[in-house]
Amino acid sequence: MNPEFLRNLWLELTPRRTAFMIVVLALIFFAAAVSGGSDYRPAWVAELLFYFIVVFWGSRNAALSVVGEIRDRTWDSQRLSSLGAGTMTWGKLFGSTIYNWFGGAICLAVLLASEFVHKGAATALIDLVYYLGIGVISQAAALLASLIFARRRQAHSRLGAFIYQVAGIAAAVCVCLVWNAADPGSSFGAGKKPAETIIWWRQTFDGRVFLLVSLAVFAGWTLVGCYRQMRLELKMRNGPFIWLGFLLFMGLYAAGFDAWLSGGSVVADWPGDALRLALAMSTFGILAYVMVLLEPKEPVLYRWMGGQIAAGHPGRALFNLQAWQMSYLAAIATAAVLFVRLGQSEGHLGPAPAVILTAAGFLTRDVSLFVLFQSLPGRRRGDFAAVVALVALYALVPAVLSGLGLSNALPFFYSKESDQPWLAAAVVWGEAVLVTALTFGRLASPERPVGELVQA
Repeated sequence: MNPEFLRNLWLELTPRRTAFMIVVLALIFFAAAVSGGSDYRPAWVAELLFYFIVVFWGSRNAALSVVGEIRDRTWDSQRLSSLGAGTMTWGKLFGSTIYNWFGGAICLAVLLASEFVHKGAATALIDLVYYLGIGVISQAAALLASLIFARRRQAHSRLGAFIYQVAGIAAAVCVCLVWNAADPGSSFGAGKKPAETIIWWRQTFDGRVFLLVSLAVFAGWTLVGCYRQMRLELKMRNGPFIWLGFLLFMGLYAAGFDAWLSGGSVVADWPGDALRLALAMSTFGILAYVMVLLEPKEPVLYRWMGGQIAAGHPGRALFNLQAWQMSYLAAIATAAVLFVRLGQSEGHLGPAPAVILTAAGFLTRDVSLFVLFQSLPGRRRGDFAAVVALVALYALVPAVLSGLGLSNALPFFYSKESDQPWLAAAVVWGEAVLVTALTFGRLASPERPVGELVQA
């Protein structure tokens, strides 16, 4: 058996704790059954308890599985042990939450028994997969967040543990909201018309079956993310192929919802393939923003990659691309294809190609800002400064311009259609080239202050 899982099993499932969980839950369910009201009351209570024990409490235990070791100064000794990344990941994730799953299993037994009696075996089986999926995703998301910040050596504070727990709860809330939209019998979706069917890649699927498969797939990707982050924490190197596979999956998954953009949207008259490319580009762009914020931006690595390219070994540099770099390149490549596709129909699509070009320029400028601020001398607070700069560029400055009656300048600060779309695209790409040049200059000459580069 997994030694890390076995260690947590001994620590978490002691006879006293298991007996306490059984007695408390039994009293709660008995009270719910004898209090009168609907026959569904025990099942409704069991559902609420499952969310509390597995999602809320379990995500905190998952977040603390590594953070607690760092705080107690025992993590370095565990990293030096012979346990591999897979063993450590599964042992931490499922071992630290085994007590929560024990209580969740009791709640599921009550809940699914009611589902089986009143709605049949098929509904009970679907709900079983859903509850297992939302529990795994919430706990894995919390562990993933803690591992990401552990790599940045920002994971030891109590506030940090709370933030990682919030990440797991937020993932569960997203899953719950999407699932309830297609579940007519949900306790949280009562009174709403369920989405009985979902159109994906122009094919019609049963809503609950489609979302159930999606839930299982995304749970798998979340577990893969935990494993890859654990490898990095154990000083192992990840190749680019898993992330490239994730990008391909996300692009194809998002592109299949092009039918949802029909109707009164501004892109309703776009060709179907252009809509799919736009959705894929947007997905890659969002992933680029997320990953450039989360990943450490190491100037030494970037200088090494530049040296490998200069030495005629681009393959080595490409093999060490970070996730944000691959996401950015995928977004730019998709934008180029979309630009050409829209250019073929420019006669009736108006400024759409220019808007795509402008959006690509903003993405280039923004990711370069993150790297530039991180390469500045002094204490590393570059990510926070970059976020503040983007808030100023996208919110504060446009608000000031609007207040001054200079609305014509707004396209220079965020992508939108304007009377001069190509001018806006040219200005934005000018900003992108300037910021990118400053970034490369800073990486090439780290000893020089950025003020000298601006003056140069």
